[in-house]
Amino acid sequence: MRNLSKSVSLLVAGFAFFNLLFLPSRLSANISVPDTLAAAGIPDDSFYENTQRQRFPVFGQFRETYFVTGIPTDGSDVNKHNADVRFQVSLALRIARIDNVDILGYYTETGVWIVYDKSSPLVENAFNPGLCAYWYVNPRLDLLFGISHQSNGYVNERSRSVNTAFAEALFSPEKHLTLGGKLWYGYYEHIPGLPHFFKRRGFCDLWATYKAFENRLNITALVNPSNKFKNYNLELNLSYRLSNKGAFLPAVFAQFRSGYCETLINFNKYESHFRVGFALELKHGYNSSIH
Repeated sequence: MRNLSKSVSLLVAGFAFFNLLFLPSRLSANISVPDTLAAAGIPDDSFYENTQRQRFPVFGQFRETYFVTGIPTDGSDVNKHNADVRFQVSLALRIARIDNVDILGYYTETGVWIVYDKSSPLVENAFNPGLCAYWYVNPRLDLLFGISHQSNGYVNERSRSVNTAFAEALFSPEKHLTLGGKLWYGYYEHIPGLPHFFKRRGFCDLWATYKAFENRLNITALVNPSNKFKNYNLELNLSYRLSNKGAFLPAVFAQFRSGYCETLINFNKYESHFRVGFALELKHGYNSSIH
């Protein structure tokens, strides 16, 4: 109960902080109201039309959905024991819409699978349900506030889980570029003999996404510093849509990851991998800059 109270307090504080920090300046800079409408007290519909086009659908993808395979890049010899598959599926359901805020329930599942080894063991399959408020402040700025649970599904000594409350901002200075940042406070049941999870995971993510060729090419670079900024977990994603026609868009996907916390079970182990495969994107309601 104490941890839940802390999470709720952080969520409220983060909401107020981002409200005070971003809302006045961005609204004044990006929302222009004609004099005749302003004088009559009538809002400019163009703002609502623009945000409506980027709003989340009733059902859609929340984060990247992909299936990739690859090899370690930490200098170790490549063999059937360390070449693997990584996959992620992420979906969200819009529960409610209140003015410029969408309430989303989401679910993300991520797994690492040693598919080439004998019996093809699954290293981990992590389940990540959550609830968030997605606030469309204006066409350039989105804010998210939510709570999240992540568990690896094991029992007894192999069980790992973490609960977090988070605040996230997505800012688009121009249509091809999105900058993002995420802060969280979390609770992780400490495992005796291991460093604390958040010593490796830190408390924030920073990233940038560049889109080109009518949004067919997406490049995202993410940095996750440790809690003392001594180490950095890195992730680079590149996807290229094979088509822009239809609702479901297949894409070629490549990913480089380096650092700790790729899995909950091995969060204290440094790992580095390069993997390639395919992704599935939705043309509407999908934002590859959500992390």
